[in-house]
Amino acid sequence: MENIESKEEIYNRAKSQHTLLDRRLQILLRKPYLTNEEELEVRVLKKKKLYYKDTMENLSDIHEGKEKD
Repeated sequence: MENIESKEEIYNRAKSQHTLLDRRLQILLRKPYLTNEEELEVRVLKKKKLYYKDTMENLSDIHEGKEKD
């Protein structure tokens, strides 16, 4: 039995994580005031969202046969 994820599964997992992070980020950004901990969380969420976005884009490029420079 193979435990290797397909590119499509990795893409879908990344998309799901990106969506979850975005929801949490939007909740925080609606607040009129953020604590220091919440400000830190916002920065971490943004970095994680970018990581998952990059993952999705890289997988899309591979799927479409494009090469990254």
